[in-house]
Amino acid sequence: MPLWFFPLLLAFCAVASLVAGIWLLLHLQALAVLFRGKADIVPSPKAPRASRASIWLALAVFNLGWIASISIWVVVISGEANDSVKAAPPDG
Repeated sequence: MPLWFFPLLLAFCAVASLVAGIWLLLHLQALAVLFRGKADIVPSPKAPRASRASIWLALAVFNLGWIASISIWVVVISGEANDSVKAAPPDG
């Protein structure tokens, strides 16, 4: 694998989690409707603007993004990634 593989993978996971989190914040009404009756969450009487499937998808992307980011950090910090990364030979 090239040297830029793990930083790019980490950036992709972080951006996916960030975008899903922002989307969830923008659609809190639909998220509150999804979890109605649990932990004192009371949605407003307006109809939600997002479907249940899109809320579940955003929750899955958000959680998979941060879990994958932590997993990548663990692999890199533990040194396991050193065996799979091959740096380009220096020009000379």
